[in-house]
Amino acid sequence: MSNIDYSNKNFLIIDHIKPSHDILKKFALSIATRPVDSTHYAQDVIPLCLEKQYDVILLGYDLGEKQKNGQQLLEELRLSEVISRHCVVIMITAEVSQAMVLAALEHKPDSYLCKPYTVVELNKRLDNCVRKKNAMSSIYQALENDDKHLVITLVNEAIKNNTPYKIECLGIKSRQLFELQYFEQAKDIYSRYQSKNNCTWASIGLGKIALLENDLTDAEIIFKNVIKQQPFYLPGYDWLASTYEKKYYAVSAEETLEQALKLSPRSVLRLKKYAGLCFENDHFEKATGAYEKVYNIAQNSIHHSPDNALQFAKSLASYSADLPLTQAKKMNVKAFTMLSQINKTFNQPEVKIQSHLLSACLLENIHDYIVAKSKLEQGLQLLDIERHNIDAESLISIANSLTKLNRNNKASQILISVNKQQINKTASGKIGELSNEQLGDSYTAKAQKALTIGKELYESKNYSDAMKYLKQALVLFPNHNGIKLNLLQVLLTTYENNELRVDELKQTKRIILELINISKGSEDYFRFKKMKKKYQQLAGI
Repeated sequence: MSNIDYSNKNFLIIDHIKPSHDILKKFALSIATRPVDSTHYAQDVIPLCLEKQYDVILLGYDLGEKQKNGQQLLEELRLSEVISRHCVVIMITAEVSQAMVLAALEHKPDSYLCKPYTVVELNKRLDNCVRKKNAMSSIYQALENDDKHLVITLVNEAIKNNTPYKIECLGIKSRQLFELQYFEQAKDIYSRYQSKNNCTWASIGLGKIALLENDLTDAEIIFKNVIKQQPFYLPGYDWLASTYEKKYYAVSAEETLEQALKLSPRSVLRLKKYAGLCFENDHFEKATGAYEKVYNIAQNSIHHSPDNALQFAKSLASYSADLPLTQAKKMNVKAFTMLSQINKTFNQPEVKIQSHLLSACLLENIHDYIVAKSKLEQGLQLLDIERHNIDAESLISIANSLTKLNRNNKASQILISVNKQQINKTASGKIGELSNEQLGDSYTAKAQKALTIGKELYESKNYSDAMKYLKQALVLFPNHNGIKLNLLQVLLTTYENNELRVDELKQTKRIILELINISKGSEDYFRFKKMKKKYQQLAGI
């Protein structure tokens, strides 16, 4: 059996198929002394990972019909950062198709095991993964803390001490140098290792620097060479497409991503990028087909969003006018079904408005002008009520839909208001505001008043009443991330000041789960990340 001590390791087994689940759990129990957690269902995993830091996750690919699969779950675990770099994830599957394997490997499980397998083989894979995690532990921790200079120092020490993971260490070091904009030092590593085995990252790095320095011809040559030498290395296609975009060769970018999607058709982000390029190139049939695939594949993933249905409807609106009437009507049914589903799921005013407007466009294409007019009027009425609760990007999309419906004056008014719109950026750790505008609409004004009072009560340390008013604002705007973050701040502070307030900690977890897939890179994300970490500290994780 194993020559590694697993007595202090936390195991999580995720497998929908009972015999496979039982084998994995029996194996984990044979080497661990702590209780082994397990579930058959994908929806249990994020809450479990919020409550405990797992060292080993044995993840089955098949997690049930109409559920997230293992690849989608792994992507969510990585992007939501509820598991750390120290956690070993081994994916186990009976499916060995090229498309499935490439899709799964894009989200970097630590190992990948195909059925049938032996327990001895599983044990060997796990030992190798844990050995590597242990050897790289301090480097991974510095990466978790985003301490780039410390990462470089630790990598240099590891290489000096003849680490068996030298190639990975060099890849990590070069990425830190690149992100610190030490491009000459990064280029030195890339140049020395671009011809070595398992160092495709070095060629990609050289291409990225060429792209950054606007040497587009060199970047194109590098990325084409990557694809020639490693035709299954999908990032090569992504970077070549980006190079073509920068050269304004949108058709070449589209064709490059089309090649990648033939190899691995399950990447939502790549498929969405491809669909956007098709739309930009007026290839509306391709764009519509690609957006339909995006909608279907994203259903159970972290990428499920109203935008998927809206983009399909928008693309179809540009395509269906040229279709035979019977086919256009059939395609419209698909669009209306999607729009109905997202309105039920997300219940956001901007989504409802866009649904009405895009439905009007689709109905006009099949000459159903009476119903189209009704849909347009419904959209405009809702827009007048909710305009101040809609972000700038959504307002621009609404304006574009209105332009397509020949409502140019209304579209112009919206675009002018967007230019004047003040977007308040809430500083981390402070209670923010819904808007800086003096809003006349009573619905929005009520929420603004509740939020303002909540802010004042929080600052005077009256946390219970602050919670009450923030919850009032959230009732009015249930999908507003800023209000949720404000409430999260109050709940955490309340529990931090009185650990008997366990109900507040439970409410905190519920809100974190609602925000877990918040968009990376936004200020809301960094604020959320800090509060998620604080929650885990307070919960003793």
